[in-house]
Amino acid sequence: MPIDRQMQEYYENQFDMFSHKGWSDLIEDMQLLYDAINDLASVEDENTLFFRKGQADILNLLFDRKAACDNAWQELNA
Repeated sequence: MPIDRQMQEYYENQFDMFSHKGWSDLIEDMQLLYDAINDLASVEDENTLFFRKGQADILNLLFDRKAACDNAWQELNA
C-alpha cells in the first residue's frame, strides 16, 4: 500500500530537520539539561522527584524522536 503524499512529506520534513546542525545542537543542549536534572542529590522532596521524572520523560521523547521516525518510516515502507 503506497504512503499518501502528506505522510511522505511529513517524514521527509522530519528527516530534513534531523540532518541540520541545529538539531544536533539542540540534542547536545538537552543532554546537558538531562544530566543536570538526573542528579538526585539535590532532590529534597517527593514533588521535586516527580517533577524531575516528568522532565526526564519529555527529554527522552526528544532523544528518541529520530529513531521513532526511522522505525515508523521503515514500517510504512515495508
